[in-house]
Amino acid sequence: MNIKKYIAFLHTVESGNITQSARELGYTQSAVSKMIADLESEWKTKLLVRSNDGVQLTSDGIALLPLIQAVVRDYRNLNFMVSEMHHMEAGLLRLGCFTSFSVGLLPKILKDFREHYPHIAIQLFHGEYGDLTEYLQRGVVDCAFLAMPAAPGLEVKFLLQDSLVAILPEGHYLAAAPTYQVRNLPGESFIRLKETQDYEINRFLDSLEYQPKSAYEVQSDFALLSMVESGLGISIVHDLMLRPMRYRLRRLPLDVTAFRDIGIAWKSGPEPSSLTKLFVEHVLSYKELGTFFDGL
Repeated sequence: MNIKKYIAFLHTVESGNITQSARELGYTQSAVSKMIADLESEWKTKLLVRSNDGVQLTSDGIALLPLIQAVVRDYRNLNFMVSEMHHMEAGLLRLGCFTSFSVGLLPKILKDFREHYPHIAIQLFHGEYGDLTEYLQRGVVDCAFLAMPAAPGLEVKFLLQDSLVAILPEGHYLAAAPTYQVRNLPGESFIRLKETQDYEINRFLDSLEYQPKSAYEVQSDFALLSMVESGLGISIVHDLMLRPMRYRLRRLPLDVTAFRDIGIAWKSGPEPSSLTKLFVEHVLSYKELGTFFDGL
């Protein structure tokens, strides 16, 4: 048994593309194609259908996929346990994350994790909740940070609540107020974030009696923060985007409560890998100690 062929096949299924799989594994496209072809020849069956849009599993491929996943998972667990015996926990963790968490809390978590486990590499996948859910379901990532509740087929552990807050230029006439009253929104120059998938902020705005009039619409969280800092208007964002605070602006709690629950999730079913469990336990330790926001 050549485990590299199994890994190449599984990674191709997860990525949906031989070229992408080869790039991420460090092989040439022809090498990955040959490994998959060798498996098909050895097993005398067709596993994948190739097209211009990528690859799709055949019926035989679908039937064999759970067994191949189990073999690769056991192989990774074996390597991890052997490394533990030598006090050198090693491996690769594929982690999914959304923007506001990755710019605020994640660097601190990863730095501390790296200090404890310097031989474990992290491959980070960014996306909105729908993307991350798909990555988990397809096995592209081992675990991911998500807003709760998670989709069916996923296990999730609650970590923290994240509120929506108003952000104002430092010179705004309400900059010193204890809270931002949403009834003031219609009279503001409002900068709206164009959400392509999750629509959390826009759903909240649409639910208000007092509707803001958008002066600007942007696709980038960081462009939005820079525009508020420059005095072009105000906006409403998730508090996590402001931790740590890197912009010269004012953050005000809203007079209307709006928050999301954030957790760490992994795919239901077979026992998660030893490495996944190790990272989840590390993240949960922040929740238990209440230290998520220390120093931010």
